[in-house]
Amino acid sequence: MKRGIAVLLIAGMLLSGCASVEWSSEKGKKGAGIGAISGGILGAIIDSNKPWRGAIIGGATGAIAGALIGDSMDKNNVVETKEDIVSRAAKEAATLNTTVKYSRTTENGITEEIIATPGKLEGNERTVTIQYLRDGKLISTETRKVKV
Repeated sequence: MKRGIAVLLIAGMLLSGCASVEWSSEKGKKGAGIGAISGGILGAIIDSNKPWRGAIIGGATGAIAGALIGDSMDKNNVVETKEDIVSRAAKEAATLNTTVKYSRTTENGITEEIIATPGKLEGNERTVTIQYLRDGKLISTETRKVKV
């Protein structure tokens, strides 16, 4: 009976491995692969009595951990890229003294917008208000002083 359940579980895991992981980013997919291989090897070494069991548990755990770490790394890159666009929008709004708007649609169909509105000029610095919107909803607002 136990052997039958084990065979069904292993077959289920092998067949589910054929499904694509659409929710994961590119770095998440790479992280899952690296984590699965590393976790499988470590699991087999740690569980020396039944190395196949250790390999399965370690591989599954490593794949999940690797995907999560890779996804978080990808999200950090988006923030860095977004900061470049924010600085550019603020600089353009201050220099041109007009509202500047940048928008994009993500792979998931989410519309992200950055709206930079120029304000008061004091000497060689202009106050710029920056709004962050996601699907038309205001996420946050910040104010910067930009040299003109």
